[in-house]
Amino acid sequence: MRTAAKAAGLAPAMEWRDLERADGIEVVSAPASWSDAQVEAWLDWGGEVEPKAPLGGGPARYAGRVAQLGLSHGLFGDKADADAFREALLTTMLSGIATPTGGQAGLQLLPDITEFEFQTQARGILARRRSRDLAAQASARLNAALEHVADAVRRCQGDSRACSDVRKNPALARAARKARELGADDQTILDAIAMADQARAPLTSLAPDRDPPMVVAATRQGVSAGDEAATLAAQVGWETSALTLALAPTDAEALSRGVAIGAAIDASAFLDADGFDIERFTFVCHLWATALELDRGERPARLSLAGVGDCLLSQGYSQTSVEGRDGAAALWALAVGAALSASAEAATTLGQDPIFAQDRQGVLKTLAERRVRAAALRSALATEAAAALATAHALARKHGLRSAGLVGPFIDAEATLRLGGAPVGPAGAMSPVSVAQTADGFLLPTFSAAAFEALSSEGVDLDAARRHALGHGSLAESPAIDHAMLQARGFTAHEIEKAENALREHHGIRAAFAPSVVGAGFLRDVLGASAEDVARRDFDTLAFADFAAAEIAAAERHALGAGTLGDCEALNADLREAFRSVESATFPERLAMLAAVESFACLPTAVTVLIPHDARPADAVRAQAAAARAGVRALRRPAPAREPMVTERVVEKIVERDRSRRRLPDRRKGYIQKAAVGGHKVYLHTGEYEDGELGELFIDMHKEGAAFRSLMNNFAIAVSLGLQHGVPLDEFVDAFVYTKFEPAGPVTGNDSIKSATSILDYIFRELGVSYLGRDDLANGDPGEFNADGLGAGKRLAEDELLDDDADPVPASRFISKGFSRGATPDNLVFASFGQRRLEAADRPGADGEMCPACGDLSLVRRGGMTVCDTCGAQSERPGPMASS
Repeated sequence: MRTAAKAAGLAPAMEWRDLERADGIEVVSAPASWSDAQVEAWLDWGGEVEPKAPLGGGPARYAGRVAQLGLSHGLFGDKADADAFREALLTTMLSGIATPTGGQAGLQLLPDITEFEFQTQARGILARRRSRDLAAQASARLNAALEHVADAVRRCQGDSRACSDVRKNPALARAARKARELGADDQTILDAIAMADQARAPLTSLAPDRDPPMVVAATRQGVSAGDEAATLAAQVGWETSALTLALAPTDAEALSRGVAIGAAIDASAFLDADGFDIERFTFVCHLWATALELDRGERPARLSLAGVGDCLLSQGYSQTSVEGRDGAAALWALAVGAALSASAEAATTLGQDPIFAQDRQGVLKTLAERRVRAAALRSALATEAAAALATAHALARKHGLRSAGLVGPFIDAEATLRLGGAPVGPAGAMSPVSVAQTADGFLLPTFSAAAFEALSSEGVDLDAARRHALGHGSLAESPAIDHAMLQARGFTAHEIEKAENALREHHGIRAAFAPSVVGAGFLRDVLGASAEDVARRDFDTLAFADFAAAEIAAAERHALGAGTLGDCEALNADLREAFRSVESATFPERLAMLAAVESFACLPTAVTVLIPHDARPADAVRAQAAAARAGVRALRRPAPAREPMVTERVVEKIVERDRSRRRLPDRRKGYIQKAAVGGHKVYLHTGEYEDGELGELFIDMHKEGAAFRSLMNNFAIAVSLGLQHGVPLDEFVDAFVYTKFEPAGPVTGNDSIKSATSILDYIFRELGVSYLGRDDLANGDPGEFNADGLGAGKRLAEDELLDDDADPVPASRFISKGFSRGATPDNLVFASFGQRRLEAADRPGADGEMCPACGDLSLVRRGGMTVCDTCGAQSERPGPMASS
């Protein structure tokens, strides 16, 4: 086999590109026109990255391996032929017009739908499925009940034996009764009680139990009529979403074998200003069919097309029209003819497919019928497609086929990404409104290449189409919400500019005006939003500013566009229909296109029949019958949406972003603490946010030297900036407590800190106690703490503290009148409750006798005299205490 140099001129311009990968920065050689996402998709597929090889060396390794297989099997005459094949294969990958793909697992083949064995197996499948669902639901409820049993034991305080006894723990008794009602036996309940303090394995599995994918052969007539067997099959598919109906026995066998490897070719890459390049297209199909035949060994392989819908859209064809369907069918017929010709040539060296040998006449007859149908297509490619199929028929008759089923549509999202977004499938098309990556890495909305070609060829006003689909990119002239209206509601030019810069990035006007964009401080200070409202994730800034939902929607459409072209009035009716068929094709329209493509494909594609979540089995039967009448070869249904068993879990995603400064209010609250550390006076000033969180501090040591005083002031400023940029206070506390330097020693003037190893140790002990509740950092008597927590300077007199009937303390003692500006009533007081009484032994004169002069119990003995501590009366003779 000799490979002609028909791929010459396809090699793209390459450039070195830095890509951020999971394990670091990769410097790779990649096509200059590719996006980073497309390059990374090839790197992920290729595995090990070679620094100097194009796309990390994965494409070169694949092409070299396949070429070596062809040389070793004798398919190539010499090494030069193998090298030419390798270079052509590599060039198609580097050009982004073809890619290898993965395989697809085979389905479990069930007996024919008309046989009694199928009915027996189907009913068994339904019975097992229902049993598993009921068992899972019962296990989930029982597991929750047993968890409540264990929780009742854990929450109980007191003797452990009493807590584990249902006769002494009422909560445990109720939980055990509930578990018994749900089916738990006594031993299971006792086990839950015994293991209350241990981790218990759940009764239910977190992984869903699913039925294996199955396929069954059915007749098109029976499924279309909805006979009894088809109804049973619909019931199985409705409940399990695991059954595929193949409307021919050969298709059922093909789906049961699965696919080991595959490849996809972007058909839209062969469309240029001169039309569709048939010669290059057939060459690439022949090339990749040969590669699959060499690489597959004895395994099944499949070749698919991508971008077929883009080809139709570029030429202005609607996928719902006869011309559009015939155009797609002609493309597939041309690909089948080229691929099967390559398979026939490979069969001369590699041998025939056993499936072809078993049904030689049937395969040849099918090829002849496809040739006749291709010639009747209303497409510019019909003649070439019929000729390609005729060539394949002649070669297959002469040499046989290496693969009887080589070409068929399938869907592969990863392959689509490697092809630059060209969707792999029957008639896949990119969304007309897409995104493009700029040279500096930004993604901007734009028209897809096919959409731009369709608009240009019809002479459409591109600016009008762009404004309709992509928007104006600004609110300046919005008919609903413009700059003037925003400024009237309090927005300044600064906030408007930030929101408009974020419009494209956030893909929505509400997200562009989120608190994280316009600033939470602006929303609180200017618009009057509360801190709680701003902190909500669903906070709507524009709605809070009294803009109606209709106004917001109209402004968003003006700024960002409709995102579609199927409803653009600047287009003619035919072109609007072409775009609508891509953007919002109905299910019957998609079935009609698939049936047209599958009439030429070698392998079927199981089309998913969508039904509403509240559909009944009868609805599934009708949808199944409609798909069969449309002409598709295989179909399956997803089960209707059921309420899932929810297992709560917390999923955390770390998102790094630049810290923004949280500014303090201009008028702020806080406190001043005067103290002395080792005889050196320290004044600590704090400033707080509205929620009481510490935001700044000042350290004043006015009697120290200028250098030390300035150093402490600047240290306080640095800590304040850290707090305002989100550094937690406990990080500072943990970092600076127990630091040792002079001055240090006893602390006076602070009721919670009595000693410190340094000024910083004292300051951050005080902040930890006052703001973090870190009583472990306090080394004073906790009984001396006051209710306000700010310290009282000098200790209150004993008689002021301890009498429950003492007068209430005025609130002005703890609340600044200046800060509240008279908003605090004069009659607001702090009630003196909850304070301990001093023991009698602590009272002055508790051990004294009555003084004969004043009558107070304060007569005490000092030396040889008795002295009254109240009136000062003295006596040299023994007083009444002498009797004791």
